Amino acid sequence: MSGICGIVRLDGAAVTRAELEAMVAPAAYRGRDGISYLQAGTAGLACLSLDTLRDGRGVCEPLAAPDAGVAVAATARIDNRQALCESLDEASSDGALILKTLLAYPEDAPARLLGDFAYACWDQRRGRLTLARDAMGMRSLYFRVESNRVLFASEISQLLAVSTRAERIDEQTVARYLADMQVPGGHTFYQGVEEVRQAEEVVITMTGSVSRRYFWRPDAGRRLHYTDMREYDEHFRELMADVMRSRLVTKSFMGISLSGGMDSSTAASMGGWLAEQGEDVASMQAYSWAFSRFPECDERDNIHKVAGRYAIPVHEIAAEETYPLVDLAAYRPHQDDPYMSIYHAYMHRAISAAAADGASGMMFGFRGDLMSGEAVFDITGMLRDGLYAESRRELARLSHMYGTSRLATLREHVVTPALVDLVPRRVAIHWRQLLDAGRQRAGRLSHRPAPLPTWLGERAASYVDREFLGRVGLPQQDPQETFAEHWQGCSARQRYTLINSPLASRVMQFSERLCAHYGVDFFDPWSDRRIAEFMLATPQHLITRPRQFKRLAKRSMSGIMPREAIHAARKVTPEALYLHALREEAPDIVRDLVTDSLCAAMGFVDERCLQQQCESLLSGERDDIDLWPMLSLELWLRRHW
Repeated sequence: MSGICGIVRLDGAAVTRAELEAMVAPAAYRGRDGISYLQAGTAGLACLSLDTLRDGRGVCEPLAAPDAGVAVAATARIDNRQALCESLDEASSDGALILKTLLAYPEDAPARLLGDFAYACWDQRRGRLTLARDAMGMRSLYFRVESNRVLFASEISQLLAVSTRAERIDEQTVARYLADMQVPGGHTFYQGVEEVRQAEEVVITMTGSVSRRYFWRPDAGRRLHYTDMREYDEHFRELMADVMRSRLVTKSFMGISLSGGMDSSTAASMGGWLAEQGEDVASMQAYSWAFSRFPECDERDNIHKVAGRYAIPVHEIAAEETYPLVDLAAYRPHQDDPYMSIYHAYMHRAISAAAADGASGMMFGFRGDLMSGEAVFDITGMLRDGLYAESRRELARLSHMYGTSRLATLREHVVTPALVDLVPRRVAIHWRQLLDAGRQRAGRLSHRPAPLPTWLGERAASYVDREFLGRVGLPQQDPQETFAEHWQGCSARQRYTLINSPLASRVMQFSERLCAHYGVDFFDPWSDRRIAEFMLATPQHLITRPRQFKRLAKRSMSGIMPREAIHAARKVTPEALYLHALREEAPDIVRDLVTDSLCAAMGFVDERCLQQQCESLLSGERDDIDLWPMLSLELWLRRHW
C-alpha cells in the first residue's frame, strides 16, 4: 500500500524539503511508483505511491484546492466510487475523490467513504489539520504533537526519523500487550505518539489542541427481521459479491492465502464465481500451506476442491520450511510495533512468492472467524424465536463440547445471558462504575495498593510481573468491555467485541506493512464495514451454532462453493507446527530469549517464573503456556531499544 507523511508548523516557520525527505526514507519501499511532495508555507505533505489499482485509481500524490486553501494526502481504495462520482463529478484517482468529498461535505466526509483509506487534510484558512482512517482500520495513521509542530505518517518509524524525543517506551502499552496482545486503538509503544483509531477523525488546531470523534459506528438498534431464513443467506451472498467486486480491481492478478477453511474459501469461490459470470474482475492465484509432517493440519484436499472448481492455480508452500523462530532473519519485528504473527515465515514466503509471480495484491481472510464464527452461541435468541427443539439439541452439543453438566450449560448459556439482558444497559454500566469506584476507595482507605484489574490478571500470563502490572495504572474495567458496553444483547455484544478486537487490528497493520515491503497491496474482504453492519444486525443464532459452525457463511455459499468443500471446511490451527518448532527446531533460541532478557531487566516479567514456564513448555509437560507475547516483545526490544 502507499504511504503518506507530513509536518505542520505551529510557530509559523516553513517546512523544508529535507525534513519531508527524512520522513519518507524509513518507508521508501512504499514509493515504488513515485514519491511526491507539496510544500505550502507552514505545512508540507509527502506521498509514497504504490499504485496497484486499474486506471490509475490508486495513485498517491499530494493534491491541492488553492481556491479553498486545502491540501490533501491520501492512501485509499474507495469502494463507493461510482455513487460519489454521480454527485461530485468524475475524479482521476481515489485520492482526488477524497478531496472532492471533503470540499463538498466538510462535516461528514469520512462517513461517506466506503473502503480502505487514511488521509491528512490541511486547511490553511481555518488553521487546522484533519486526520482520518477507515472504519475497519485497514490503513494506518499516526501523529505526534510537539511544542512547535505536528507530525503525521503512515508508520511510526517515519515520525521517529525526525523526532528522537519520542523514543521513550510506553509502559501501559507494554502491559496491555503482555495481556494477550490486546492493545486498544489509539495507543502505541512510544510515549507521545498516538494512533488515529479506526473510524476516527482527529482535528488538530494551530494551538496544538486535539479533538477526536468517531465518524462511524454500527447502529446498535438496527435488527434485520426476514420471514424466510433464506433471505439472510441471499443478503450475505450479495454483500460478499459486492465486497469482492470492489477488491478485484487490481492491475494484475490477486494472490490469495487459501487455507481450505470457510473464510478464505468463501473469498476464492466468490471471486471465481464472479469471473465465471463474465464480470470484469482480476483473476486469482492461491498460495497455500502444505503439511507433510503434521497431517492433522493439512487442508490440501479441500484447498484443491475449491481451487479446482474455478481453475485457480495453487502454489504450495512446505510448512516444514516455515518453522517459527528457526530463521530469526525472517522474524525481525518492525520498529513500529513488536507484534509479529507466529507464522511470520509462512506469510513471508507466500507474499514474496505472489510478488515474484507478478501479483498486484495479496488477500487474506483474517477477520472471517470474528465476523462469522467463534463461540458466539445465542441460545436465548433461538428460544425467543420459538426454536425450542433446536435449542435443546444445541445445548446438548455445548454440554458435550465443554464437558459440563446439562444444568451448568443451561445456567451459562441461557439463564445468565437472559438475566443480563433484562437489566437496562445504562443501569448495568452505572452499577459497574460504582463497584469500580468502591474497590478503588477501599484500596486507598486500607493504604494498600489498588487490586489488579480482574481482566488484566486473567489475560496476562503468570510470568508477567504483577508489581509492574499494578503500577502502570490501567483501568479497572476491561477496555474491550467499555468499548462495547452500549451494545444491546449478550451475543450481539460478543460479536461487536470480536469484530473490533484490538488484536485483529494489530494483525491488519502487520500484514499491510509486510505486503507493502514486497510491493503488493493488502486485502481482507471480511474487514468491510458493510459486512460488519450486516453481521451485527442479524440474529446471532443464524450466523453460527455449536452444531452448525459458520452456519450462515456455509448456507450462503451453496451453489458457489463446491458442496463437498463446504461440508469438509473446518477450523484447523497449525499449533502442532508451532510447538514442534519451539521444542525440536529452535529450543536454544527460545532459551536465549528468556535468559538475561531485556523484558526482565526493564521489570516487565519475573525471569525465574518465565524460565520455569518455558521449560515446562519445551519439555512437553504443558501446552497451554503462551510465550509468544514475551518472545515477540523481547525480539523487538533487542532490535530497537
